[in-house]
Amino acid sequence: MRLLRVLAAGVVAALLALLVWDVAHSSGGKVARDVDKGRIVPAPQFTLPRVAGSGHVSLASLRGKAVVVNFWQSDCVPCKQEQGDLNRTAAKWAKKGVVFLGIDEIEVRSFAQRYVERYHVSYDSLVDGDGGVGARFGITGTPETFFIDRRGRVIPPHIVANTKRADLDAGIMRALNTEA
Repeated sequence: MRLLRVLAAGVVAALLALLVWDVAHSSGGKVARDVDKGRIVPAPQFTLPRVAGSGHVSLASLRGKAVVVNFWQSDCVPCKQEQGDLNRTAAKWAKKGVVFLGIDEIEVRSFAQRYVERYHVSYDSLVDGDGGVGARFGITGTPETFFIDRRGRVIPPHIVANTKRADLDAGIMRALNTEA
């Protein structure tokens, strides 16, 4: 009986992964691809629940601020490796009004809560339980980091894995200084 439950859960997870891949590679998930080609594109709007505490965060509510969006998962080794740099960079830029958002992809909330506590995530982390927001951004895995300018547009660079402080600083500077 237990084997059947595990098998059923595996099938459901595989189907969900296939759905996310399909959405990411269809017309809805072109953000990453376009940004990788040097284009500036409108950020997909979202409202997601916080991992810790209550309430939701809406990207629209952050209009006028530069936003760093980092997609992660609690079992992702590169996510764990870059978290210290993300925390330090978020603290450094908070004084200048830059907002960091972590988005936990397709996980049980308790796993995300443990990650946030263990790695001392100092900024809002949100739950994208069905992967819909990640799919609209066109992510293909975790970690992935995007920069959103004050006008609500995703700008280059798009960082896939191994985010370093220098790369974060450069993306933030660009988000703060992006013109029309």
